[in-house]
Amino acid sequence: MKPHRSTKKTTGTPRHFRQRLRVWCTLTASLLIASCTLQPADYGEGDGPTADGDRLIVLCEGLWGMDNSTLALIDHGLLTSQWFRKQNPGQHLGDTGNDIIQVNDTLIAISVNWSNIIQYIRPDGTAIAATEDIPNNRRLATDGKAYIYATSYADGGYVAKIDIVTKQVTDTCHVGYEPEGIAYRNGRLYIANSGGYAAQEQTHGYESTISVVDAATMRELKRIDTGCINLFGKPAQSGEWLCINSAGDFYSTPPRTVVLNMDNEEFRIYDFPATLCCAARNRFYLIGSAFSYTTGTAQPSLHTISLPSLEATEGLGTYAAAEDAIRGMQSPYAICISPQSGHLYVSDARAYATNGYVYEFGSDATLLRKHLIRGVNPSGFCITAP
Repeated sequence: MKPHRSTKKTTGTPRHFRQRLRVWCTLTASLLIASCTLQPADYGEGDGPTADGDRLIVLCEGLWGMDNSTLALIDHGLLTSQWFRKQNPGQHLGDTGNDIIQVNDTLIAISVNWSNIIQYIRPDGTAIAATEDIPNNRRLATDGKAYIYATSYADGGYVAKIDIVTKQVTDTCHVGYEPEGIAYRNGRLYIANSGGYAAQEQTHGYESTISVVDAATMRELKRIDTGCINLFGKPAQSGEWLCINSAGDFYSTPPRTVVLNMDNEEFRIYDFPATLCCAARNRFYLIGSAFSYTTGTAQPSLHTISLPSLEATEGLGTYAAAEDAIRGMQSPYAICISPQSGHLYVSDARAYATNGYVYEFGSDATLLRKHLIRGVNPSGFCITAP
């Protein structure tokens, strides 16, 4: 199977959901046009590598329909933008990169939504192959051994099972409408169904369920009804715990956070969103945005949920010193805490149409670096081994 070159397929699937439901601001036509010209003059790549830091791959989503997804590498403070193209001359990553995960020591998988592929790279950034024909794919999970699992909005919503050796889809399972986040735990998959096209298609309502799928047989065992609608976004996992954002309907139903214990399938609901979330050191760290079309405003929030007590506190706990900088960002877009260094990384998509920033905070929440990424909408992080 050859590495992916620029691939733009149209399959009749609905328009990309994330691009139409920006919860921080509304893109205008002028901003989309400006995306071709708003290129800051100075792209300093850093002063050189430092001992304290991480090897962080940054996935930049790009703009829907423009085939401009990219990767950047921040290696112990040294930034390399357009990393995928530099490692793979003449190749493009594709259109609308949605998710990135490390499968094992030699394989990284990237969901490229509008190119309908899962692209694979080695840790050095060189492309291996691509799994094709998974239309409107969204999020990824892995058992870390033999398979990758990808959610897809196509065909009413399904999960694809992919062999990591052959890169072929070996099985699928139909789940709820517009499945989003996915997690693997003890031979089972937990899929957050969003029903995210409800407002556009009006053929179904928002989903409030989590599908439980047997990973071996790819059979749906049950659906856990959370009572919270539109389970949208990338979840965070810490052992048996899964943190899921409920985006609400942007009108009368406010957003919520659902934390599920995958071992006993009990869950707790919180009255604030987990628009962006990550897990570190037995805690979930949440950046929320409660957007309302009625008021045209978004209410930001920052919270921490401790595990296993499930106690929620306002603010980012030991990273409280970073809160002012995060609140000052134009459009926070991804969050990650390194299990190695304890550094906190938060991206700022700015106006969603120009190059974004990645802020790097130390384990004491001191701002260490502000990386200007040559890529639009930095939406995913993957920390790899040195």
